[in-house]
Amino acid sequence: MAVRTSQIHSDIFSVVDDYPAVLLDAYGVFWGGSTIGVLPGAKEAMARLVADGKIVGILSNTTQLVAKDAVKLEKHGIVKGTHYHFLLTSGEATFGILTNSVLPFPTPRMKACLSGPRHPVHAAGEALFKDTPYTLTEDSSEADFIYLDVPHIDGEDRTNPEDFKQMCEGLAKLKLPILCSNPDRTAQEGNPSRFVVRQGTIARMCESMGAHVHYVGKPHPYVYTLARQAFEQAGVDVSSPVLMVGDNPETDILGAKREGMHSALILRTGVAADHIEKNYGGDTLAFIEGLSADTTPSYYLNQLGV
Repeated sequence: MAVRTSQIHSDIFSVVDDYPAVLLDAYGVFWGGSTIGVLPGAKEAMARLVADGKIVGILSNTTQLVAKDAVKLEKHGIVKGTHYHFLLTSGEATFGILTNSVLPFPTPRMKACLSGPRHPVHAAGEALFKDTPYTLTEDSSEADFIYLDVPHIDGEDRTNPEDFKQMCEGLAKLKLPILCSNPDRTAQEGNPSRFVVRQGTIARMCESMGAHVHYVGKPHPYVYTLARQAFEQAGVDVSSPVLMVGDNPETDILGAKREGMHSALILRTGVAADHIEKNYGGDTLAFIEGLSADTTPSYYLNQLGV
């Protein structure tokens, strides 16, 4: 059935009344990247949700640990208790998997190697392995697996995936399992803002070359299990639908639908907005009609808050 412009809601408050719990993605929903910071109207919307009695969780595919990400948000005025109740990151989920040695492949040497040198700003790989049973090695012949760190070339983010083709070929030739904490293909960074290549793109390129990649983060189930546990601890009856709000159909919406959550897709900021502009010439309705059944949300929102 065709979507009409009247079915695109201005913000979350047009659809949230029946939901006791709201799960927010970060990038493209309330966060615009390290240069932009908090998106207009988002801070006020989050505070209003909490004041209205909603339990608000944040589920981000960032590879940063929760403590570091929470400090970043607080510096920008997003405060636990006022704007949200809990924060989960795929980095923290990965840290838990490493700490408990529950990787989905054998690790007899208890060693891993990073996919490349540390990103000068965003790398979190070394921090995830600290205080776990695993150690990092620069010698791939000693490693049980590869951990995908934030991709860059000579310290610079890139927008063209082909720039990383040679790197991916080298990773695939190692014949080691690859662990990808961030399934997002891109992230919004820089000034002026642009979408740059991230681990999800590298993972899929390696898969196309025959590598075996294991994912943590949306749309994969483990992080949603953690989110449900956090909601339960906050007193939410998770048998009632949770509303997931995101900007990325292939991670936020797909993951929510797989988990039986309702979902809302943000159209004017983040990944969806970028696709609408670059691939659909700014035609929002054409973009919506192009979504698959698995990536079609319950609602469409222009933005989180006005």
